[in-house]
Amino acid sequence: MIVFRCNASPEVGLGHLARCRALAQELKRQGEACVMVGPPKSYANAQDAVFIEDWIEVGIWISAEQDAAQLVAIAREKQGNFVVLDDYRVDADYQHVLNTSCLHWLQFDGTAKKPLWADLVVNANPAARAEDYAEVLNKPAAQLLLGPGYAVMRAEFPPAALRATSRAIERVLVAFGGGDDRGGIEFALSTLIENAPVNWRFVVISGSHNPRNPQLAVWIEAHGQGRVSLLINPDNVAAIMASCDLAVMAGGTSIYEAASCRLPMVLIAIADNQIRQAEAWANAGAALFLGILHGVDVGQLMYAVSKLAGADALRRDMAVKAGDLVDGKGAQRLASKIIEMAGK
Repeated sequence: MIVFRCNASPEVGLGHLARCRALAQELKRQGEACVMVGPPKSYANAQDAVFIEDWIEVGIWISAEQDAAQLVAIAREKQGNFVVLDDYRVDADYQHVLNTSCLHWLQFDGTAKKPLWADLVVNANPAARAEDYAEVLNKPAAQLLLGPGYAVMRAEFPPAALRATSRAIERVLVAFGGGDDRGGIEFALSTLIENAPVNWRFVVISGSHNPRNPQLAVWIEAHGQGRVSLLINPDNVAAIMASCDLAVMAGGTSIYEAASCRLPMVLIAIADNQIRQAEAWANAGAALFLGILHGVDVGQLMYAVSKLAGADALRRDMAVKAGDLVDGKGAQRLASKIIEMAGK
């Protein structure tokens, strides 16, 4: 039994949960049972029951020690032999509780700055390097699983049919995560509708837990000029992404999905923990990164979009570099590592 501890909310976003879902699905395919601990049960969907045996909601976070003790108790009750931590609140105190309870675990990390006692450390950032972790790893036998080859994506990615990299821009994806988009969608739409070519159409993907959805729908009705489609939690995200020619999006886990679709990206971070990752994709030549949302203006966004619209070769190069970084097999690799370690 593999026990997941995941953090998800409109404020934090739903990227952690999407990643855990995809990994649990792959673990089930490889013969392991899974339990989800943390997110509200209202976040569960009908498909989750196929690969998640139990969903245990956790209330308000009191302290790291209390949450860790609760997780240990759940793991023992469920006879869990391995834990997956996808919660950036986990600190040294939390890990100490797990370590003294003789649990083994995989931990998703994005900074290489916090002390780690995990057996498996995952950082899918294209810029992640082993030397970054020299000062923070505290378990001699820990394995570092670094780079986009360990990015966990839904099974539908990469899609079978990919967009032609030479295609002119006509359809633009606008996506700012599954939680609160912090106003990113409205900013992007208001900028693009007023300044982009009139033949461009915009496809907005928003999560059902985005509290701004009602006002977005009203805004699109009033200002969308019939050029905007608002899709909330669509089932066919891979096909939608593959049908687009450019993405204006946040710097979260959806980057990997868009990259697998070979979709040129303009990235705007809506949280500080997205900056490092977005910078890495830009440095790899696979995206343009404009900075944190509150510091980006209309001129910067239109400059980036216009630059890509007027440079077919640049878009092709970005698409190829993005697609080459992500092969869609990260969940398979991690599941195999987990099963191997859980069996020791």
